[in-house]
Amino acid sequence: MFLSKIWFILIALVSAVAVTFALVAPSPAVRKLEALEGQRLDRAQYAAEEMFKVDAHKWIDRVSKLGRDAIISESLDAASRGSGEYSVIHRTIQDRFRTLIPDLASGGIDEIVALDNKGRVIARVGGDNEKEYGDYIAGAEVVADALRGYLSDDVWGFGGKLERVAGAPVLSKGKDRIVGAIYVGAETGPAFVERLKKNLDVDVALLLRGKVIASTRAPGEVDALPGIVQQHTKDIETLTRTHALPLVAGQQKLLVVAAPFAGQAGEQQAYYALIGEQPAKSDLKALLTNVSTDDLKWDRFPWVPLGLVTFAMIAVGLFLQRLEVESPLGKLRRELQRLASGDIQRIEDNRYGGKIGGLARDVNAAVERFTHAPAPRSEMTGKDLNAILGPSGGSTFDLPAAGSAFSGSTPAPAFAPAMASSFAPPPPPPSSFAPPPLPSFSQPPPPTFSAPLPQPFSVAALSGGGGSLGSALPPSIKPAPWSAPPQLPSAAMDDADADAADRQMPDGEATRVVPYDLQEEEDAHFRHVFDDFVETKRSCGESTAGLTQMKFLQKLRDNKTALVTKHGCRTVRFSVYVKDGKAALRATPIRD
Repeated sequence: MFLSKIWFILIALVSAVAVTFALVAPSPAVRKLEALEGQRLDRAQYAAEEMFKVDAHKWIDRVSKLGRDAIISESLDAASRGSGEYSVIHRTIQDRFRTLIPDLASGGIDEIVALDNKGRVIARVGGDNEKEYGDYIAGAEVVADALRGYLSDDVWGFGGKLERVAGAPVLSKGKDRIVGAIYVGAETGPAFVERLKKNLDVDVALLLRGKVIASTRAPGEVDALPGIVQQHTKDIETLTRTHALPLVAGQQKLLVVAAPFAGQAGEQQAYYALIGEQPAKSDLKALLTNVSTDDLKWDRFPWVPLGLVTFAMIAVGLFLQRLEVESPLGKLRRELQRLASGDIQRIEDNRYGGKIGGLARDVNAAVERFTHAPAPRSEMTGKDLNAILGPSGGSTFDLPAAGSAFSGSTPAPAFAPAMASSFAPPPPPPSSFAPPPLPSFSQPPPPTFSAPLPQPFSVAALSGGGGSLGSALPPSIKPAPWSAPPQLPSAAMDDADADAADRQMPDGEATRVVPYDLQEEEDAHFRHVFDDFVETKRSCGESTAGLTQMKFLQKLRDNKTALVTKHGCRTVRFSVYVKDGKAALRATPIRD
């Protein structure tokens, strides 16, 4: 799996580099575009200054032409000398202005004002106060310059609007003296900013005393512009303009360059601002937001190369996965099936590498262990029965209470003789009767308990009390005292009966087969354990009071059943040993 891991790591690295490049690459471009947009706004601001100068020369030329008109010159000369009627002079000059410039709006003129040599208004055309005259405005800089013989221009801020003005002196008919002045005013309103936008290819906004008085942007989009410009007044004082400043207009990011108007308006915080669009951000969200359907067309986006590269990467990954994982696992599974069916003894683990090879070696180790290792030892082997059964009160088994029918130092005999009153023995055989010889068998081991004493009986007792058996027998036959025959072990008696039956079978007949009795063999084992246990307790000086064979054998059977059920063995064998000077039992489970 090494190559697969390396391949996936390479894919992850390439993907990470690609994503990083996709996110980082636009950042320098965005910065470059911002710089270019700032430079464009700087050039637009320079162009705006030159445009203002051209407009100033145009207006000055127009004003100077008006000042050279003879009717206007004679009228202002009469007004300055005070030789004429002001109302007549007022109407005369108004009619002359309308004759020279029939449509003021088409010429971009807001108003035309004529003044005498003292700066008093003689007549005005345009505006809302055409009928008003006689007021003095000689304090205005452009008027003062004109009365001194200079051609000049200025920007005035008054009444919540900006007005560009140009003034020129009016000479007498003989050109020997100044008889008055004329100034032309043009409002810098929506028409002006639209003309600037058309010529500069940027949006334009005009500001006066912290308010936007005209703008080519939608209302409300540049409301924050006065505050931004106010924060950079020091830059304006130093550079006569600001750097490109960011401005948020709804969902758009804008760049703004602001510069003050010259003259009187500059003192009244009159600025013009040139607005350009800021390039989009380079983050993932901005990139995805600015993607259009045209960017994903087949002729613009490299779908085919991208699909081929993706398909090749997936194909290489699947090939390596099959080469290093699926194919070895298939081989290992087939070998495991052959191992399970017994066709092979072990897996060829040298054919596999990596973790699959380690798995194959682990399987071989497990097979070797369970095939050649010895059978595990039972949990019960060699354990003390006292520890298994949990002795209570220092005794191996539960003992009957003292004085019960099963208590006493002498165990109950295996059988009891019948009472004389209920049993009448058969009459003794005649003297001529010879009993058949008994089969020989080995004498069983003497019992560990005392045999009951023989009980004599009389002939009269055997005769049932009605007559004397001795009187009916010949005198030579003397009945011997009768005693019960010794009890033989059941296995020995069965063998003796079987041998006698076999000897009595006639020739040619089938021999009777005595089947093996597992229960009888187990009972014999339990009785042997009981005898050995009693003998061991006596040899250790322990008391056997209350220990009965019936209770002991029943205890062994119960515990044998419990151990077989718990450990799943075939049977259990018990043995007697000495532990801490006392007789104890040990249980050994038999599985085979």
